[in-house]
Amino acid sequence: MKQFITGTLLVLASIVGFTPISAAEQPVQVTTDGSDVYMIDLDNRTQYYTDAEWRHVSFRVSTIGDKYWHSAIAACSPYQVKAPFYQCPWIANGGGYPEGTIGGNIARAACNW
Repeated sequence: MKQFITGTLLVLASIVGFTPISAAEQPVQVTTDGSDVYMIDLDNRTQYYTDAEWRHVSFRVSTIGDKYWHSAIAACSPYQVKAPFYQCPWIANGGGYPEGTIGGNIARAACNW
């Protein structure tokens, strides 16, 4: 009975938003823009291939000051990243983010770490 009550309370708390956020066991700092340090969660990456055989990686990204992880997708050739929370869109015309840019560094870390 205790397990049922505890489980029910956890479900209700998560719906209301009182449960603590999930923590990454292996967050990696990948880049900075001077004011924010961006990290990716290596524990929850998944990869898949599109019909055109392009490799994509789904992962979570955050900054040091942000207590939440946000969903993102990286394309691995060319290196692109789509992170809606951080207003980081795909680059049009199939180009990729250059090395040394925030988007480029995040995509390379997610694809190659």
